[in-house]
Amino acid sequence: MVPMVIAEVGLSHEGSLGLAQPYIDAISDAGADAVKFQTNIADAESSEQEPWRVKFSKQDEKRIDYWRRTSFSENQWRLLREQASSRGLYFLSSPFSNEAVDLLERIEVDAWKIASGEITNNFLFDRICDSKLPVLISTGMSRMDEIDEIVTRLKSHEIPHAVLQCTSMYPTPPEKLGLNMIREYKERYGCPVGLSDHSGTIFPGIAATALGAGIVEVHVVFSRKMFGPDVGSSLEIDEL
Repeated sequence: MVPMVIAEVGLSHEGSLGLAQPYIDAISDAGADAVKFQTNIADAESSEQEPWRVKFSKQDEKRIDYWRRTSFSENQWRLLREQASSRGLYFLSSPFSNEAVDLLERIEVDAWKIASGEITNNFLFDRICDSKLPVLISTGMSRMDEIDEIVTRLKSHEIPHAVLQCTSMYPTPPEKLGLNMIREYKERYGCPVGLSDHSGTIFPGIAATALGAGIVEVHVVFSRKMFGPDVGSSLEIDEL
């Protein structure tokens, strides 16, 4: 089985439309099936009082400053979505607020990717269920009972969904990948399963495919010499 390959740009575009657009072209040229971003609405998700969890950006005094600097306008998101479609790519993004869901729904995102830290965000999840769009779930920060609950809700709403094994370590060492969970999720949930990989290497995706993964998601960057919190966990385009 050939898996669906999702290339995650995340916020590696650093808020530059001129950098985000070449990522889409490069991902399409590499043969991936989908491009994925992250959509943050700073004022809906943070505040002037929120501290950095890990301060990686010297130019952003506060965490909310980083979200503001790396965000796009609705029109810019629409341009990226149209470019992805023109290159034959599905367009996915992870929303982190209901406002982000509203924006992405207006530009006609193809599916939702639920970040592992949001799996218990019922307010967000209720809004996503309303859209009836397919949902991909990352499991990295979740207990099994929490995954059970969200899958049950998706099934009750008759929403297409997939469960992705994910380890929230950046980069993820080989012994922490949890590839054994791919078969367990497939047997437990009876839905498409896959791997959301943060290892920064090609090998977990190959191994996951051999174990029956129908989806492989990897972070991508043009070069590991670039700036950003995901660079060390990403593949370069040639590796993609």
